[in-house]
Amino acid sequence: MLSADSLVTDLMFSAKAPLDQALFTETLRPYGEDPKRTLLDMDRLDPRMEMELSPSMPFRRRGERRLLIIDGNVAPLREDPANPIVPLDLRPHKEALITLAETLPIRLGRLFALGSWGDAVLVAKSARDLRGVCLIPWALDPQVDVDGKRRASQLSQQEFEAKIMAFEKRLEELDDAEILLGIKGATFERRGELLVVDVLEPDGTWDQRKSLALEMQLAALDRFSIFPGAPAAPRAPKAEVAAPAKAAAPAKVEPKPEPAPAKPVPAGPPLTTAELGGQVVLVFPAERFDLDVAAALGKRDWDLVVRGSDKLTGEARDRLHRDGGGFVAPLEFLSEVFIDGKPLSRPQFDQAARAVGEGARALEVHLPRFGPVTLIDVAGKGRFVTSLAGHDAAVAALVRG
Repeated sequence: MLSADSLVTDLMFSAKAPLDQALFTETLRPYGEDPKRTLLDMDRLDPRMEMELSPSMPFRRRGERRLLIIDGNVAPLREDPANPIVPLDLRPHKEALITLAETLPIRLGRLFALGSWGDAVLVAKSARDLRGVCLIPWALDPQVDVDGKRRASQLSQQEFEAKIMAFEKRLEELDDAEILLGIKGATFERRGELLVVDVLEPDGTWDQRKSLALEMQLAALDRFSIFPGAPAAPRAPKAEVAAPAKAAAPAKVEPKPEPAPAKPVPAGPPLTTAELGGQVVLVFPAERFDLDVAAALGKRDWDLVVRGSDKLTGEARDRLHRDGGGFVAPLEFLSEVFIDGKPLSRPQFDQAARAVGEGARALEVHLPRFGPVTLIDVAGKGRFVTSLAGHDAAVAALVRG
């Protein structure tokens, strides 16, 4: 049984380098002999199981093995998994990951928490691979198009397939120097041929909100070329100090630059709030809820979720940042959530769901990039997911209006 919020060392092996089986066995022997550590061969699982635990497609190529080392010695990492701060010193685990990457033919190594999105440490031999693993959320998000723009509705099957086909081309647009130049607020170092990036604090603790920022920096969706695969425009160089003008030269009056246009406000209606179970509950319209928002909710990154134009009082905003809160959001398809490691189907829901008053049914499921939620189907209103446990009837009444 895998314990949620366990520390995971993720190893993706290169298909180009031969794997010495004796070296592989000897290197991983200490991990295999520890009864509190689980070595999980991802390629022996149903592919849908990998999509649930930690997707690696389309990043990982055919023939590349993947092994997860799930450390139950430090599980759970936090008393409250919703807390974005992991209060343990992860520096020894970082060094252990680097040692594995130096010993074995590993294409990419990661350190993360089981059930949470975002990496504490990334180790690779190329900056392109660092960027590639951070582009997985873009590739798998059904509402983000090939240009990195979010749609109000889901992509068609043809558009989604075209985006997947463009994955490798997008990786050609930035060279290693351009990719590494985008890293801000994280620690970057070279260990021989290895590139090591981490978001650990000086004392080794981990703020998962920094992982989301690092993912966005490495993915660099804003640097996408108009035509996938075409070289991206170079970053603007720093302005150089001009040499002093000659005394005889008349001063040249330059026109004042036009002010930068105001940053557009993202589309979508505002959030509303409710009070349920003694906490602030964010009620999302369909246009405002996606996998990125789910991940931010899991990390309690309220600044990424709530806008200034949303219908929240100052008191509600203060309570969110101080005490946290819950959410209720619409769900378009049952298959967007999982149960027992597989996408939920209508027959499964009909068989397992419980009645919640008149005209509503509920079932505990897993929401990718967030964690456990309750799915509530309300007749005449649709399906909704909520983080509130034990308040099914109140949530059903809320969505009925």
